Amino acid sequence: MEENDPSSVNHCKNDDPNSFSEPNSPTLETVSGFSTCSSPVPPEPFEPLFSVKFSGTVEKDGDIVKYTIKSIKKNDDVSFVVQRQYEDFEWLEHCLLTSNPLPGLIIPPLPPKPAITSEMAEAKSKRQLGSDTKTLIGDQFNKDCLQLEQYLRLLLCHCLFGRDEVLEKFLTEKEPPPRAKVKRGIFSRISESLEGRKSSHRDCEEFFQKERDWISKYSVQIKETNEAFCSVVYSQQRLCNVLGHLATALTLAQCSNENIAKLGNKLCSLFSEALEDARHGLQVLSYNDENTLGAYVDLYTRYIESEKEMLLQRTCLLVEYENANKALDKAKPQKKAAAEEAKFAAEKAFEDCSDVARQEIKKFHRQRVKMFQESLEKFAEAQLRNARDVTAMLAKSLTKIKQFEINL
Repeated sequence: MEENDPSSVNHCKNDDPNSFSEPNSPTLETVSGFSTCSSPVPPEPFEPLFSVKFSGTVEKDGDIVKYTIKSIKKNDDVSFVVQRQYEDFEWLEHCLLTSNPLPGLIIPPLPPKPAITSEMAEAKSKRQLGSDTKTLIGDQFNKDCLQLEQYLRLLLCHCLFGRDEVLEKFLTEKEPPPRAKVKRGIFSRISESLEGRKSSHRDCEEFFQKERDWISKYSVQIKETNEAFCSVVYSQQRLCNVLGHLATALTLAQCSNENIAKLGNKLCSLFSEALEDARHGLQVLSYNDENTLGAYVDLYTRYIESEKEMLLQRTCLLVEYENANKALDKAKPQKKAAAEEAKFAAEKAFEDCSDVARQEIKKFHRQRVKMFQESLEKFAEAQLRNARDVTAMLAKSLTKIKQFEINL
């Protein structure tokens, strides 16, 4: 077999000089799944074997929160109802990763652990409402359910994880999986630190190099977008608190029983009702923002990190392949066979990872754009609906105030 240095070989060479607009900028070909690079025949679209839905029933006992999951197996229309804790999802993720150690996969990200303890709730309240707040944000079980439900759907839509027996048992067996705490050891962190140094290594394939250049910029941008969007939502929540306090203060500001004072009290009550309507409308707006466009930005802030990890893993295999080529060139005659075997193994691992990664990236971007469109539509529809509702409520309050008669 001819010995080539992979650093000098373009595995997906493109002879058309006009197929990319700029050397280092992503295009439709590089980020939306229509690469001109050679790749295996795209697999048939995978249909999820189950449909899942979290019910509104959430049981909380101290620091233990149980979510009720309803699932239907599509082939035979059999339904299942199970209860799971967040730790069960952590164990599911661990089992799926250990049973499918295939390089090149983009792993759907598990949502962060919900704030279930009083300490976590206090820290969350201060972060969202301000450090001097005395108000505690209540349990947000609906948001937690939506995030975990989305996580399961992403797993079910994946052609590999969606077929895994571990996931099927998770959805169908009444008894939860063993709740063993998953810990990351110091050696795995050291290994990741060492691998991180290879992230700047130049790729031998233009498709992957452009993807890496794109994601290094996009990951920063979407993280900043997520922080800015959260800042808007938190400002809405703080304003809701202020409007609530003001409405309460107006209701409690009772004066004497004189006629003029009574009229003032009634006007304050009418104004308080208007403020409550405005507060309710802003509360609904904040909730909708957080669960439409905000949910998408939050998800893909974490999902992009999964793709970065996959690309780093592939880069590490590329470095190993290049090192194996160099070792083969320098190998002495008695060690030539072993070095050639190591080179073939490294080459196969790298090429297998590249084939899987190429398909994963294309699918990832199609899914990303589709979900972005859906979230924008829901966001805009919720904005319009809420604006109409708030306008109608404030118009009624305004009419009441205008019709209020002051008889002195």
